[in-house]
Amino acid sequence: MVTDTTQYTRLVFWLKLMLGLSAGLLFLVIFQFSYSKKVDPPFSVVTKDVRIGVKYQARETHITGNTSDGGTFDFHAKALNPSHQNDKTVILSKPLGEISFSSDQKFNFSSDFATLNLDEKNILFNGNLSLKNSWGTLIKTEELVADFEKKLLIGPKRITVKSEFGSLESGRMEYFYSSALDEEIFFTDGVTVEIFIE
Repeated sequence: MVTDTTQYTRLVFWLKLMLGLSAGLLFLVIFQFSYSKKVDPPFSVVTKDVRIGVKYQARETHITGNTSDGGTFDFHAKALNPSHQNDKTVILSKPLGEISFSSDQKFNFSSDFATLNLDEKNILFNGNLSLKNSWGTLIKTEELVADFEKKLLIGPKRITVKSEFGSLESGRMEYFYSSALDEEIFFTDGVTVEIFIE
């Protein structure tokens, strides 16, 4: 007859064996999943200093990154502050720099604030936004969303545009860019156009 101690020892042995096999299987599944899934584009921040528990976490930051389709962003900000609502969102004050949807189309910008969302792959600009594209078109507004995946700029508030052909004001703008479509800009909600004729 087998004693209780022997049964207990066998049970512990089998539990340890099953736990070890389960851990090994879990490791293989995680390893396979991590290599089969699409790798996120790199995103880096260089900063003068980092402060924890005060108004700004990082000051005088330089932010660079790539989008999955080859676009890039490279800009400086007075400060970078993590969002309290989402750990994949950062708040930037006084951002100034460049966004590129492709090698052909670049946008230089500056604004009071920007919210960079890494999950949704977009940037929301707020306050005194000035945006200039590769062809010299200058766009000014108070709020604009740059969506890297859709290659779309959305201006939900009053927009002022100046180019070599004239100037334009509207209540809303959608600016599409892709290498296949070149660019398409839609202005709505009370459009006023002034064309320069020589």
